[in-house]
Amino acid sequence: MIAIPQHQIDRNIKAFAHKNLSAASNTKFSVLMILLVLVSAAQGRESVHSLASSPNDDTALYRINTSVRQLQEQFWKQGLEFIRQNKKKLRRTKCYLVIDETYESYTGNLHKKPLEELTPEQRTTRKHIHKYKPKNGDTGSFKYLVFAVVYQNKRHVLRVRALQRGESYWSFIVKTLDEIYREIKFDCALMDRGFYVAELVDLLEKKQIPYLIRAKLYDSMRSFYGIYSEWKAHDYLLDERAKTKLVLGRDVSNKEWGFLTNLRIKNFPIFLTIYKKRWNIENIFKATDGIQLRVATSDHIKRLFAVCLSFIVYNSWQDWKNSFSLLGFMKKIVKIILRIIKTICPHRDRLKLNSPLWDFVQF
Repeated sequence: MIAIPQHQIDRNIKAFAHKNLSAASNTKFSVLMILLVLVSAAQGRESVHSLASSPNDDTALYRINTSVRQLQEQFWKQGLEFIRQNKKKLRRTKCYLVIDETYESYTGNLHKKPLEELTPEQRTTRKHIHKYKPKNGDTGSFKYLVFAVVYQNKRHVLRVRALQRGESYWSFIVKTLDEIYREIKFDCALMDRGFYVAELVDLLEKKQIPYLIRAKLYDSMRSFYGIYSEWKAHDYLLDERAKTKLVLGRDVSNKEWGFLTNLRIKNFPIFLTIYKKRWNIENIFKATDGIQLRVATSDHIKRLFAVCLSFIVYNSWQDWKNSFSLLGFMKKIVKIILRIIKTICPHRDRLKLNSPLWDFVQF
C-alpha cells in the first residue's frame, strides 16, 4: 500500500490556502476544514455559495481574504520554486512551455446591469466577465491565461492569470517566458492560433525566445505560397514589424498545417510532432475540470481561488501519477485531511457536510 506523506499535501495545497484565507480567531473553520469542504464539493460536483450571513458548508468561501494579485503572485512563486528545485532534471530532458486560455462558465447577470447600479467591487468583477459562453445556458465566462511546462510524461502548471475584457497580455506572456528561460533553456513555447498576433511574435523575436505558433491559413496565403505535401519554409512578414519563418505543409491525412517559428529545424515535418505536445494543456484542463470546485458566485477572486486550487491539486498528483489515478489521488488527499480533522472533531455529524463524502472515503 503506497502512502502519500502528509507534508506533500501541506507543501502543495495547504501552503497556498494559508496565504489566501483569513486567520480570524472567531471563525469556525480551520484551513483543513475549508479544504475538506472544497474537495468534497468538487467530488460531488456541487456548488459552494457565499451568500449566507453565518458560515456553514455552503459558505466556506467567506473566509477567502485575498486579492487577484496576491493569488496570482503566490501561485507564480510556487511555480518558480518548482522550476528551481527541478532545474537539473528539466535541463537534461526535452522541455516545452505551453500557453493557452481557458474559460469558466458564468450564469449570472452582473455584466448586464447598468453600471451606475453596481458597487465599486461589482464594477471590478464585471471587468472580468467575458462575452464568450462555453456551455449552453451560460451568460458569459471568466477567462484565464495558463502557463504549463511539459517534460517526459509529466505536466506542471506554473502560472495563472485572470484576464479582464479587452486586456492586452502579449507583453506579459513574453515577460513570463523570459523569466522561465533564464532558469531553464526550454526547447520552445507552444501556442495555438489564438496567439497568431504580430505584437507577440515581434516581442518573442526581440527576446530570442524559441516559439512555435500555429498559423491562421488565409486564402491569400494559400494562393501566394501554396500548401503541398512537401513541407516548405518561407521568410514571412506578419506586419511591418514582425518578421518570422512560416512553415507550411500537409500531414498524412492531407490536412493543411502552418506554423510561425524561429526554431532552426531543417526537417520541417518535425514541427507538427512538436506542436502536438501542445495538447498536453488541453489534457490538464480536462482533468482539472473534473476536480475543480463549482463556485456559484460572481466574485472573480473566489473564482480564481478555486481555479488555482484545482491546478495545485493537479500538480501534486503529477508526482504520484505512476502510482495513483487522479481519482485515487483525490481519495488519498481526503483521507489525510479527514485523519487530521478527526483528532479535532471526532463526530461525523458535527461536520454537517451535505455531500456523501463519508461513504466515498472508506477507512
